[in-house]
Amino acid sequence: MEKGRVLFLYSNSEGYGGVPNGIAVLSACLKQAGFETKCFDTTFMKSPPMDHFQRQKYGGVKNSDASEVWGEWHPGLEKKIPELFSKTIKEFNPDLIAASFAEINYSYGVSLLNPLKKEFAVPVVAGGIFPTLSPEITIDNDAIDMVCIGEGEDALVELALAIVEKSDHSQINNLWVKKDGKIMKNPLQNLRNIDSLPHQDWSIFDQKHFYKPYCGGFVKMAYIELARGCPYKCTYCTQGNMRELLKGKGSYLRKRSIDNALNEACWMKLEWDIEIVFFTDDNFLGMGSERLDYFCNKYEKKVGIPFWIQTRCESIKEDYVKRLKEINISAVAMGIEHGDEEYRRKYMNRKTSNKVIQEAFEILHKYDIRTTANVMIGLPYENETLCKSTLRLLKQIQPKSISMSFYQPFRGTEMFEMAVQEGYLLAGNIISNSNICLNMPQFPRERIMYYYNNFRKFIDGELPVD
Repeated sequence: MEKGRVLFLYSNSEGYGGVPNGIAVLSACLKQAGFETKCFDTTFMKSPPMDHFQRQKYGGVKNSDASEVWGEWHPGLEKKIPELFSKTIKEFNPDLIAASFAEINYSYGVSLLNPLKKEFAVPVVAGGIFPTLSPEITIDNDAIDMVCIGEGEDALVELALAIVEKSDHSQINNLWVKKDGKIMKNPLQNLRNIDSLPHQDWSIFDQKHFYKPYCGGFVKMAYIELARGCPYKCTYCTQGNMRELLKGKGSYLRKRSIDNALNEACWMKLEWDIEIVFFTDDNFLGMGSERLDYFCNKYEKKVGIPFWIQTRCESIKEDYVKRLKEINISAVAMGIEHGDEEYRRKYMNRKTSNKVIQEAFEILHKYDIRTTANVMIGLPYENETLCKSTLRLLKQIQPKSISMSFYQPFRGTEMFEMAVQEGYLLAGNIISNSNICLNMPQFPRERIMYYYNNFRKFIDGELPVD
């Protein structure tokens, strides 16, 4: 018997697909508890998907026509989003709206929620990385009734049950709750064993999300978690902030059993006909040789389809790579972030040398494994000379593809504070799109944009680096 209904809001404004894992797991937890769920998703309504020209320009080596699987984008649809959201609430009649926010989609999400607060008396809980690290800002919004801080698998189910049973929900751990003109700030619960989580629920998403551009075409890609958390504290990343926030609540870096993760991969292969697995661990090869051996033996027998990992250059070892090649690894993505060693050490808390980076890519090239280098431009204290060091390093390591992005000043991170302190950024800034640039006198926005728009020409030798 259905206990109630929860409507997720995924206010993605970037026009780029991919199943949001967090919502997929939360939906599965709610369904396991007897709830019906639905997701209002703006991904394919808000912005046009990145087309084949853009993919080639920004590091792709082959054209990928998004219309093949994502369909044609209709510009007029964006204006209808508020109306469609209202219609969805009326028809689904949820007991609770759960809004998932990263910083980049927070402003757009609350712009959808605010006008509907007068029309519908549905309680709204906000969760995700932005509400977790900026709960004061989030709870201050009139559209938000509660904020879930940290991991929400248990708190959301407990909240939904309390709401449908009309019992007091103001004392639920991990929640900040508005009550009688006050804000109840409840303590954080202990971290959960991730092996106890159900398989992701993909049924609430448009199947367009299942496809990702890859090697000139599109493939059905599953996102599988082998570990949750990160042991590092890079100054530009929120992982260090999360680890500090959850200190004392159990190990932040939790390893999922290999069998449990591969069971999910097998199920998704059968249920959704996935063609490639992406393991979302921040440092896949940081698992150690014994665990890696077990993974390889099991993956080859149980799953077998191509897979993609992300890892750190210092974790690359030739014997690891050779074994992964034998079991059908397809690609490796690594965060290089910046080309200057001193800059990385001083400002990013990244201590890996360029020599180690070079050697890691050489090993992967030796075994003909597709490589992606992730780098940023427009970082605090950066100038054109420093930017060129990144271009030179990319020319040396020759990754198959490059993910070049603007530095995004996430609130709460150490690098965000650097940017504010130097006057590059206002303290109240909230990221609302992926194209934000810091305002730096030594590296003006127009020059940042010049290097960003032309970086492929620099790499290919059409423009000189020096």
